[in-house]
Amino acid sequence: MQPRRNRSFDFLYAEICVAVGRRLSRYALWLALWDVGADPAELSRDQVHTFIEQTLDLFIANNKGRLSPRAKRRLHRRLLDFDPGYPTPEEWLAGLGRTAA
Repeated sequence: MQPRRNRSFDFLYAEICVAVGRRLSRYALWLALWDVGADPAELSRDQVHTFIEQTLDLFIANNKGRLSPRAKRRLHRRLLDFDPGYPTPEEWLAGLGRTAA
C-alpha cells in the first residue's frame, strides 16, 4: 500500500477527535503542528512525538476538550504506534466491505 500524502495528519486528527468525543478544528490542528516545527503534510513519527510532548494538552484544552489520564495515555500510544505504510484495522475492515460487493 502506497502511503498517501496527509495520511498521518488525517489519522492524528481522527484519533484526537475520537479521544475527546467531538470534532475539533482541522485548521487549528494544522497550525498547532506548524507551531512545533512539523510539516502537517509530511508528518514523521518524531514530529508527532514532539507535538504530543509539547502541544497536545494545550491544543485539546484550547478547543474545550478534556481527557482523563488513562485516555491521554491510550491516545499517546495509539498516535505513536501508527505506521502510514500499513492500513489501520479500521481501514482494513473498510476494505473488506469493498471487496465483498
